[in-house]
Order: sequence, then structure tokens, then C-alpha cells
Amino acid sequence: MSTPPSFTPDPKRRRPASDDAHVVGEEVRGGAPTPPPEALAPQMWRISDDEAAAARPLMPRTLDQPQRDSQSIFPRRTPVQPPSFQPASATNPPSYAPGSGRSSGSGTYAPSGNGPRQVTINRSQGAPAPAPAPAAPTAPVAKPRRRKRCHPILKTLCLFLVLVLAWGGFLMWDANTNMGRVSALSGAADTPGTTYLLAGSDSRADGAVQDGFNESERADSIMLVNVAPNGQTVALSIPRDTYAEIPGVGWDKINASYAYGGPQLLVETVEKLTGLTVDHFVQIGMGAVPDMVDAVGGVELCYDNDANDQYSGLTWTAGCHTVDGTTALQFSRMRYQDPEGDIGRTKRQRQVISKVISSAASPLTLLNPAKTLRVERAGSKSFTIDEDSSVMTVASLVWALRGASSNQMMGVPPIESLNFTTNAGASAILLRDTTADDFFAKLRAGTLTTADLNQVDGV
Repeated sequence: MSTPPSFTPDPKRRRPASDDAHVVGEEVRGGAPTPPPEALAPQMWRISDDEAAAARPLMPRTLDQPQRDSQSIFPRRTPVQPPSFQPASATNPPSYAPGSGRSSGSGTYAPSGNGPRQVTINRSQGAPAPAPAPAAPTAPVAKPRRRKRCHPILKTLCLFLVLVLAWGGFLMWDANTNMGRVSALSGAADTPGTTYLLAGSDSRADGAVQDGFNESERADSIMLVNVAPNGQTVALSIPRDTYAEIPGVGWDKINASYAYGGPQLLVETVEKLTGLTVDHFVQIGMGAVPDMVDAVGGVELCYDNDANDQYSGLTWTAGCHTVDGTTALQFSRMRYQDPEGDIGRTKRQRQVISKVISSAASPLTLLNPAKTLRVERAGSKSFTIDEDSSVMTVASLVWALRGASSNQMMGVPPIESLNFTTNAGASAILLRDTTADDFFAKLRAGTLTTADLNQVDGV
């Protein structure tokens, strides 16, 4: 804001002692008004209203004078906008007038000069007030979200899923608790893929079969299940009378290894024969077969020959029959009246195992909690597994058996002779080239075909 000009009064109009008068108003900008001393108040003078003119404006009034209306001399414009104080410019200078008093919208200055004077600035003639700033856009008010109610059908499905998971968890816990444990693995270096060894114990302690083999417990059935790195799954039955080298013992029937050194020596013998390292060992007591078959409500078995075997107790009419647990056990053990001997017996054992697994995994069993519990209890009490395995191992073995069965990759290795005579004079089964090296190389590589299985020379 530019500084107001100095106001110099006419010397002719000075009166005695007028220099001692004090001006009512601000002596400096921003200072507080200073009232005149009491002694000087009576000496203040004023020009009468009759002598007032534009060339001779009114002098500042004293405190004892009434306030004059400044509109009679300097009429104001009615502002369109509220008064706004802005610095003066050259094109719109502020209005200076000797004020008769401070009014709304004006300021008073007391510039230095020959004597104190009062200057009134009329702000009503200043620059127009700026336009008000546009209001900021108002953010939309978020509506409260309504909670979606869960549909009754969805609630029912969720509840059903929770119950199924809880029931499945209980079955797994119960099975894992009832299974037996045994130290069976050899600790040999691992080989590609996953290999299971399933052994059926032929203990006659149950009294179900009286065939004269009560002196010791032997492996009644030996099944090697291999999942190759390329995914090929093969369930290979190794005949119990297969001639093989038993580590630390020498050449003998392969099932004799169980009698010599239990599950661990059986595992080592199978590893030496096949070149595969066994990852999981599962043993099933053949005496538990009746309980498992009865738990699923019986199974349908097929055999094309008549049989009346006094050793196993099996009486069979050619064809397919739905049998109970006791008959299924006799069916899987009979071999003396089978034209294929031990080979035919391995086929019937695989049939029993496949039918029990299919019945146990059927919807009729899984949707019946009572039946499912009976199957689980019968199966878990009959299984013995190695110390590093669990119920999930048995589940994965069952899954692998189903895959091999559906792909028809179940059978025996190529056999050169069914009546090989050992050095001890016993009858045994001799594999092709003694140990079928080419066959087991294909097994390890996952390149076997169905034509490679069940080859028996001279039959």
C-alpha cells in the first residue's frame, strides 16, 4: 500500500496554542488511539458548519464535539460485495479525507509533518473483492454394506463338508493307532520312483488252513508295487517258491528269507533280485482276510475250474460266486488242485485283494459310517507297516494297486521253469535267465508292457 501524502494545513488558519493540540486517532499505523490530555481539551477549536467548504475541510474534532456525518461531504458507494482491504494501485488510489471519526470500512493515518494531523482512508473505493473460490467437490458418502445372508443350502453343504472332514480325520487317527509297526527297511541307497513291498503272512495260528506248514511263519504271498519316475505303475507278484539268492544265507526259495530273518531279510532279498530299493513295507496277516471280506459284505470271486482241496478246505464249482470271508481265505491259499500251481495261486490272491479294495472304496461303503468303521477296524488290525510309514502309506499303496489293475499291469515276471530242482532237491520256480535281469531293468525304467508280464516258458 502506498504511503499517504503529508497533509499541511494553511498557516493563516493557525490559532494560538493550536500546535499544542493532539489529534484523536492513530499516530502511527497500527498504534492504539491516544486521548488528549485534560489540560489541552478546552483549547481545541473547530470551524463552524457554516464556514465548511470543499477547499476548507473540517479540522479534527475534539472529544467533546459530536460526531458529524461524513456522508454529507464524501458520499460512499454501496458495495456489491463485503468490503475487502487490498493495497492501492496507481489506477485506483485510495481516498484520503480528514475524518470526523472512524467508521466501518475506513482506516486512519497520522503522517509526520509540521503538526499532527488525521487522515481517513475510505476503503469503500478500493479494488473489488475477489470472487469466492469454488467449493471443493464433496466425496460421495459410502452406503453401508449389507451383509449377505448365507443361503440355507450353502450352510448345509458347509456343515456336511465339516462333518466329512472330521469323520475322515477320525478314521485316519484310529487306523494309525491300530496298525502294527515293525523294523523292516534295509537302509540301502534310494532308487528313482516309489517302491512298496506287500507281504502276506501265512501263519496257520488261526486254524483256518491245515496244510502241514505249521513249523514256521513264511511269506505266503509277495507283491512288489512300483511307481516308476514316468508314472507307470506295476503290481508284480513274486511267486513264493521263486529261486533267489538270500543275503547271508545263499540260494533258496524266496519266501524262506522271511523264516531266516523276518521282514528285513525279505526286503533285502527282494532288493537284490529286482535292483529296486523298497521305500515302504506293508504286511497283511492272511488270517485277517475273513474279517476284511465280511466287513465289506462279501466279494464276488471267479475261478474256471472245480476244486475240492483238502489242504485249504476249498470246495468250488467252476464259475463266479459271492463268498464270505472264510471261503475267500481258502480261495487265496489253495494251490495243490490248481493246474498252474503257485502261479494260479498268485492270480487268485490278486483277485481277492482287488475285490476287497474295490468294495471298500465303493460309495455304498463310504456313505455308510458304520460299514466304513468296520472296514477300517478290520483293515488296520491286519496291517503291519515299517516304522517310517503311516496310514497314508497304506492309502497310497491302495491307490497304486487300483491304477495297476485298471491298466492291466499286474502279473508275474517271466518264468523259465515251474519245476526247477534246487541243490537241496526241492522243487522251485526258476525265473528267465535265473534272475530275469532284462525284465527288472524295464521295470526300473517304467517301460514294461502287458506282453512282458505272465510269460511262462513251456506252458
